Amino acid sequence: MSKYVGKKIEVEIFGESHADEIGAIVKGLAGYPLYEDTIKNLLLRRKASSGVYSTSRIEPDEPIFSGVCDNVLTDEFKGIIKNVNVRKSDYDSLYGKPRPSHADYAWYVKDGALDFSGGGRFSGRLTAAYCIAGGECLGILGEKGVKIAAYVQKVGAVDGESYRDECKNYETLLGVRDDGFPSLSNKEEMLSAIKEAAKTGDSVGAKIECVVYGFPAGIGDNLFGGLEGKIAEVLYAIPAVKGVEFGYGFDLCALKGSEANDGLRYENSNVVFESNRSGGINGGISNGNVLTIGVAMRPTPSISLPQATVDLVTKTNATIEVKGRHDPCLAVRALPVVESAVALALLDEII
Repeated sequence: MSKYVGKKIEVEIFGESHADEIGAIVKGLAGYPLYEDTIKNLLLRRKASSGVYSTSRIEPDEPIFSGVCDNVLTDEFKGIIKNVNVRKSDYDSLYGKPRPSHADYAWYVKDGALDFSGGGRFSGRLTAAYCIAGGECLGILGEKGVKIAAYVQKVGAVDGESYRDECKNYETLLGVRDDGFPSLSNKEEMLSAIKEAAKTGDSVGAKIECVVYGFPAGIGDNLFGGLEGKIAEVLYAIPAVKGVEFGYGFDLCALKGSEANDGLRYENSNVVFESNRSGGINGGISNGNVLTIGVAMRPTPSISLPQATVDLVTKTNATIEVKGRHDPCLAVRALPVVESAVALALLDEII
């Protein structure tokens, strides 16, 4: 079980990839309505599909809720998802052999684990439970006028349009969700990169961008209370996230101050910004501009090519080829999880 403790909201995520069930317990939202449709929409978008980027493990992901009375949350709201399509035998040959760049070896060092089937509590499967908590937060934020949308900006070496080019409106980002592949441009090239990696038994990394509209100014604080740190904390809880940036992020390193700064001016008695290279946050506090966030997703470490590892049972070197069902690119199914994480962090700050 893993626990997030915010200022008002607490979330516990429990279960394992091959356990009977996974789920989330949410505290601190008593009195809010259940946003069941929002939760189910996130789970549907996260669900495996026939897309080339997706695993062949198909789970129904129908949540079972408790802690709800007359469609209103009590102080302990719970959502459970049953695991029904489990094939633990896919991992029989990997007993005691940690998969490179998975949590397996670190898990062994911490807990002495040797059965790494499905990744246990470190599996990306648990992000379905994350969508239960995040979907509720997303629904509440929507009623407060805050809207969140994520899309794939980069796959491998293929770049698509970015909020750095022109920050699109919310309706535009919603539109790409139902357009075959959730990117603003170069979709076919991105799909080709994924297909090529999958064909050779490999995988490919990607970058997700997330934009938040309607978030009020003045939320957050300095140093340890900063909004960037709060958002980054929940994003790094997503398996495979290896980098988080705001606005122009790491590319600010190559700019001069005169190029990086966001000028201000009055427009109809309102203060507006001439650019948004800071991503809507200054000094850890939201400045009223849209929030823009970039998330780096590593390539799926489960690949069917030969990889060097060790046999922790025989204390010898070994070579493995990971079988089973895995996404050749994690980014598409991770989009609703990124939205869930950002929603959790922002709602906790607002309330």
